[in-house]
Amino acid sequence: MRRFGKAVAALAVAACTLFGGVATANADENYYEGDLGSTKVGTPAVSDVGAHTANVSFDYQIDPSILPKVQSVCFAVEVMRVTSIKPINLPQFGGTPSYSWTSCSGGTSGGDLTSGSYQSIFGTKTWPVKLGEDVQSYATGQMFQSYDTDMWNHAASGTVQMPVIGLQSNTTYGNTGDFTADDYDYTATWWKLLAGSQGVCKLADPTGASLACSNAYDQPVDVRSLYAGMRIVLKDGSAINFGQTAKPISDFTTKAESTATPEEALPSKTDAKLDVANGHAEPGQTARVYVDNLKAEAKAKADANSLFWYAYIYSEPQALTGPNGSPFVQVQKEASTGKYYFDAVIPAGLPAGEHKISVQDENGTVQAWTPVTVGDAPAPVDKSKLTAAVDAAGKLAEKDYTADSWTPFAKALADAKAVAAKQDASQADVDAAVKALADAQAGLKKAETVPSKPVEPSKPDNGGNNKPSNNNKPADDKPAADDKKSESKNDEQSDLAKTGASVIGVAGILALLVVLAAGLLVAGKARR
Repeated sequence: MRRFGKAVAALAVAACTLFGGVATANADENYYEGDLGSTKVGTPAVSDVGAHTANVSFDYQIDPSILPKVQSVCFAVEVMRVTSIKPINLPQFGGTPSYSWTSCSGGTSGGDLTSGSYQSIFGTKTWPVKLGEDVQSYATGQMFQSYDTDMWNHAASGTVQMPVIGLQSNTTYGNTGDFTADDYDYTATWWKLLAGSQGVCKLADPTGASLACSNAYDQPVDVRSLYAGMRIVLKDGSAINFGQTAKPISDFTTKAESTATPEEALPSKTDAKLDVANGHAEPGQTARVYVDNLKAEAKAKADANSLFWYAYIYSEPQALTGPNGSPFVQVQKEASTGKYYFDAVIPAGLPAGEHKISVQDENGTVQAWTPVTVGDAPAPVDKSKLTAAVDAAGKLAEKDYTADSWTPFAKALADAKAVAAKQDASQADVDAAVKALADAQAGLKKAETVPSKPVEPSKPDNGGNNKPSNNNKPADDKPAADDKKSESKNDEQSDLAKTGASVIGVAGILALLVVLAAGLLVAGKARR
């Protein structure tokens, strides 16, 4: 993870950029004194130099005998540029200036930087240069470090690419003095400052006899130091110091800050595309600007956290700063969406209305621009009608409607649900979705229903008397054998009873006829 911060060295108090944090850089208590073998750093190279940024790359190698003992590796870049020194005493010192105070600990991460902390870390400042507890001089300039403790992938060798920010425009960075011409590659920054202080004292007293420089004024100097290297911590707690591997970085000069391209000269078409979140920004607030259609090279730099652009807002072009106070914006990838973006602070005094935001690369070439509305935030979007329409439409059943009319309705319903769920949907989007859903719902046609065949009523059971059977069996159950016998016997008795009644009726009629015949016979005899 890229980190920026501030370090305090024992002999030179300095604001420092760290890919790691704010801390006091103490000397390694357990200094590694073994043979480094092939452990080394290759000659660093500088690329993509802008007005305030540059990328530093270098190869590294860890000796096979040391690799199994390694616990962690920190890659770092030390930057110092001092423009004036006010001497206090003539420093006396000796020995080999090969020690570094880069500890690769503490610091402020890039995401934690603020406008104030950016200036305190990278801006020009004055700090005391000490020898032990005694102040030898006061140095004015820049001094910071960049380090990364997460980049090492446990490989014995590889290539490191580190972005360095906080540089000043149109300024030369590198190394001064005769130290690098000796047998060692690294000269501690505080050693160079002590040597610079001694030189200023000699300038104040041409004889060089005076040991006191308290009457000397600030003297302009050019004391520069720029190194890249690594600090290796072994599993036994000992450490290979940054100064044991560091290599000087060749001099380079940052570019002058580019001026904003006039609004009328903004290109009509660009490869990259910008889109301000919600199309709206507030004065004094940070706006997120999404970048689409980046070229492969730009994407690679953004993925490596080393794509730095310069943003402006129109109508009167004003430079925009990053939320950390940087005079540039950094294009990054948004973790949640995978989109590329940069954050920029909208000037507090910017008048409300329609504006444009543009971005330019380190060469001043416009990469993209987009309109943006500043201030006068739009009224909150009312989705109540859309929500009600979606709820009502969701209760309809597909089987009740023809396929031809259901298909466009289903699409309109799905679209309406998508608009309802969209966080940045405009009121126009919502109203259009409501209308489209209403039109599709009005176009629904009922499906034709086929009449079903009437069902004949079932015949009554139990001999037609509809009385329930004593055993409460269902009507369609088959009767048991005893039940069948009982029913047969009852039927026979019923038939006999019907037959008996018929015989009695016939006999009565015959008897009546006999009586009538007898009466007629008697009456005939009497007439004779």
